[in-house]
Amino acid sequence: MAEVAYPSKRTFWKATGTGVLHEGFTDTDQVTTTGQPTFESNVDATTLYPELPKSGEVKAGAIYSYNGGMVVVVQTHNITIYKPEEAPALFNVFRANTEGAAWIENEKVIGGDKRTHVGKIWICVQSHTTLKGWEPDKTPSLWKEAPGEEIPVFKQPTGAHDAYQIGDRVHFPTINDPVYESLINANVWSPVTYAAGWRLV
Repeated sequence: MAEVAYPSKRTFWKATGTGVLHEGFTDTDQVTTTGQPTFESNVDATTLYPELPKSGEVKAGAIYSYNGGMVVVVQTHNITIYKPEEAPALFNVFRANTEGAAWIENEKVIGGDKRTHVGKIWICVQSHTTLKGWEPDKTPSLWKEAPGEEIPVFKQPTGAHDAYQIGDRVHFPTINDPVYESLINANVWSPVTYAAGWRLV
């Protein structure tokens, strides 16, 4: 029997056998098992679900791939100009790699999930769907600050002695407060100067 047990990040999977296809995801605090003869984990969501259309009607309950993750349509509607994360009455958003990712609106989070916001790491203390105005620094009933895990503001390195290494995280105090992770060692460039050296978390 194949299983995905307590993955370190949300893991999309598919299981097939005797003409049956099952697909879904396993969150960090969950276990999924299957008796199907073929079981693949760490599957790209875009191979499981059709891409969210840019126009036309979508039906309640339909699942689409979106931004490397997936969305579930909450109510039947015609696609609008708003992104799924901006329309909580229309979509539920499920991102692929969420542990420590930047906080966004309209995402289902569960107790123990970690998100970054205003340069700090926050731990979800009560499962909910994130909404504008419910940012972690404004809702102590939903989030608590992770002790000793503040993400530093990007500081331009002056040489190898203070360069960023693979996995180092920084944030830029802007409107969106993006957090970036270095993809290379001896990184002395900012994400604006050398985007290939960083990934948006």
